[in-house]
Amino acid sequence: MSVSIAGVIGALVGLYVGWIDYKILKGILQATEMKNRQAGGDGGAAARCKAPLGALIFGVSIIGLPIIGYWAASQLAG
Repeated sequence: MSVSIAGVIGALVGLYVGWIDYKILKGILQATEMKNRQAGGDGGAAARCKAPLGALIFGVSIIGLPIIGYWAASQLAG
C-alpha cells in the first residue's frame, strides 16, 4: 500500500482544522458548565457528561478529521 503525498498534506490540514475545532468545542463545553455553576446550579448536563463529551469531541476532531482529510485529498489527487 503506497502513501500519497496529497493524502499526507490533506491529513495535516485535517489535523490543524481538527485541533482548532477541538479547542473551540472544549471552550464552549467549559463555558456552559461555568455559566451553570455561576447561576447556582451543579453544572448541569455539561458537568455530568464532561468525560464522554470530551472523548467524543477529541475522537471526532483530532482523529476523525485527519482521516477524512487524507481520504479526500487522495481521492482528489487521483
